[in-house]
Amino acid sequence: MTRPAAGRTGRRIFDPNAYSPPWDFVTGLAERVPYTVVKVAPGLDHALIPAGAEAEWVSADGDLVEAALWCGRLAEVPRRATLLRGDTVHTLIGSGDAEAPVGPVRRYVHDPDPAVVRAHLVAELATGLDATLADPSIAYLYADRPGATPFARCLEVTDVLPFSLKRLRALLRERRVGRVEILKRGSALEPEKLRRDLRLAGDQPASLVLTRVAGAPTVLVCQPVQG
Repeated sequence: MTRPAAGRTGRRIFDPNAYSPPWDFVTGLAERVPYTVVKVAPGLDHALIPAGAEAEWVSADGDLVEAALWCGRLAEVPRRATLLRGDTVHTLIGSGDAEAPVGPVRRYVHDPDPAVVRAHLVAELATGLDATLADPSIAYLYADRPGATPFARCLEVTDVLPFSLKRLRALLRERRVGRVEILKRGSALEPEKLRRDLRLAGDQPASLVLTRVAGAPTVLVCQPVQG
């Protein structure tokens, strides 16, 4: 089935009660009309999704761009993440309420696509990667092997440190790191401020993942996995 694109008019409104028409009207329409599609903000609270509707989040080349509710006879699964990569479309489906297992940091960390995260399909992705979370509230997945999947980017973890600017600066200086990519989830640190504070001077690249492990602020020093 080819799904039609819904139009957008005016400014974005993130409070569904302030939508025009109101959210109650939209959900009521979905109950009365057997074929209903509602384009919504990607930040929509899952609690607002009508019972029986399929909620889909769409990303394009890694950027979350839209979400839609497919209601009535158009609903096929509870949750769907659709990734557009050039001319290729990848889809991950699931219940949206499964929980991924929790375990230690392992050799590889997978950073799920934002559509997967917003669709609450991290547990389904974890199953395919044989991966676990290191913190139940942070959507980084850890595995012993790099996963060949379009639904997450994979990095090889070389060092795991409780966050300390002094220790991190010393390690990067020892590794002659002069360029860093900074990723973060569950961290209040500002990447650009951290980059300045590190005072990098080497000629080697690295990726830093700012996160929490079992609730503790942690930094992972990583290298991208090619391919």
